[in-house]
Amino acid sequence: MHISPWMTNTATFLFQLLILFIVAGFLVILRKNQYFRSKVAIKPLDFWPPILLYFIHEISKEGLSGSFIPEVVIVWLGLTLIVLIWQIFSNPKLTYKKFFVTFWRFSDLFLFFCWIVVGLFVIFQAV
Repeated sequence: MHISPWMTNTATFLFQLLILFIVAGFLVILRKNQYFRSKVAIKPLDFWPPILLYFIHEISKEGLSGSFIPEVVIVWLGLTLIVLIWQIFSNPKLTYKKFFVTFWRFSDLFLFFCWIVVGLFVIFQAV
């Protein structure tokens, strides 16, 4: 029995979405524990960027052009440099902590958006 590539890509995309929700749910439950809340002040979305980079690679490696990781990382780091320059000029007392928190929050949003775009592109490319 032959399974269509767009069905495989759609199933992969939905399975990855399920994994993201499981990771976030696990961390929400873990944060409700007083011991972990006092030790680490981390949000559930903070674990997503490395996972999303892996998911972008996995969902796009079967395409005609190979993995989209190089393109995503170049745009991601380029936009991060623009955000850094903007922060330097708007806040002369910028600290490493403020920059890296902003960088990681920006990475959460940007990589999630890239994962959705790459996933939809791969699905529609297979149709």
